[in-house]
Amino acid sequence: MNNNLLKTATALSLVVLLSGCGLSQKERFEAFSAAYQQADFCTASNKILEEENVCEASVDDLDVEDYDLDAKLNAGTALFLSKKPELSNALFEQSALEIKEGLESNGLARGAVEVVANASLMDYNPMIMDGIYLHTYTTLNALALANKDEAKIQIQRAHESQVKAVEAYKKEIEEQKEAAKKESELDKLQEKAIGKNVTTALESYKGVSQFKGYADFVNPYMNYLSGLYYLTNAQDPASKENAVHEFKKVYGMLGKNSFVKDDLKTAESLADNKISSIDPTAWVIFENGMIANLDEFRIDLPVFIATDKVKTASLALPIPKEREEAYPNISISNGSKTVKTEVLTNMDNIFMGEFNKKLPSILFKAITKLTVQTIAQVAAQNKFGDLGGIAAAGYSVLTAGADTRSWYSLPKNIQLAKIKKSSDGQLKLTVGGQTLSVEVPAEGHSLIHVRVPYKGTVPTINVFGL
Repeated sequence: MNNNLLKTATALSLVVLLSGCGLSQKERFEAFSAAYQQADFCTASNKILEEENVCEASVDDLDVEDYDLDAKLNAGTALFLSKKPELSNALFEQSALEIKEGLESNGLARGAVEVVANASLMDYNPMIMDGIYLHTYTTLNALALANKDEAKIQIQRAHESQVKAVEAYKKEIEEQKEAAKKESELDKLQEKAIGKNVTTALESYKGVSQFKGYADFVNPYMNYLSGLYYLTNAQDPASKENAVHEFKKVYGMLGKNSFVKDDLKTAESLADNKISSIDPTAWVIFENGMIANLDEFRIDLPVFIATDKVKTASLALPIPKEREEAYPNISISNGSKTVKTEVLTNMDNIFMGEFNKKLPSILFKAITKLTVQTIAQVAAQNKFGDLGGIAAAGYSVLTAGADTRSWYSLPKNIQLAKIKKSSDGQLKLTVGGQTLSVEVPAEGHSLIHVRVPYKGTVPTINVFGL
């Protein structure tokens, strides 16, 4: 085989290999979603990790370092809902470590490679919201294990993650701008064409731009859990002030949630020594529906091969796609009073708000890659003939897929309610017309966590002591 044919065969073999990897991943996540929709969370964990009987495994049985980051996040959620806090935390702890390392390196190591390869075939590049949200689950897992000291540690880590994430994001944007200037070997006309194509592609995202996240990537849910922890464990002035601080922050972001308003008033009364304790109370957290996920769409854009030659090429891009909530709200009754949940955090806003901030960078990388590959295709055709052109074209087509991975087992929104406990600890929870009995300790405070991914799915309920 001559040298030219060898190069062509190698290129085509790479195309086939890469194509196969992408399909396997897609099938794995589809199997996970099917089980998750049926509230069969153990099966969902098996599918996403490609293991058997994960729920029956010990922590030592899981090779947590070997799983993809996006698989760990989704499996960690499923295992939390399966009431397997140790297994769930093992995956989340490893995820937190990898996200921290990624923030410290700003995720720039893969930037240049994305120009010539499909990002979906590389390690999952997490969203900033991922690193913050996972601490809500590690905090809840700690409460499930009745380890309040660990819950406090997880709350503190969530705040640290948020600060580092904001700093890393700002630094990454600046470094990407500089990298784009230095790495581009295109002439002025090609650079101008890329800029024009970015503007054209942005037109396809008009519907997404209406979504705004909370300032500096803050997640009100995590801040609320922090305030609730300090409120129900307020043994000293510092804890009481921490509760006031967190609830003020959340109420400032929401403004309309009556339960947060009441919690803030209670925290201020404790801090001012107007009251010394709180009646036994149950708080309800309702994780509702499914967060928006990423879909793929393609648009045709002109690529300037030379000053007098233009070629049209197809570009695959990720675009957020909303999914339905399960129910508008749920209600809880103590026998004499009934309350309905109110929205605490809109996760779609957080997801799409962050996506909007990263969109210009996503588009610039994708269009630069498309331009480079189109130029390479013409060069391969000219130098190696039809086989060279076919190999380059095949590689371009099969590596053009958009990266649609995300932590898509999260809820669409998180809702909140609170109610005074009945003397016998019996409460009634109404979900989609179905009334369920929930038993909590008559004394002390409790957190009732309710997860309903889809309308009609059997509610998953966990009760934690606070």
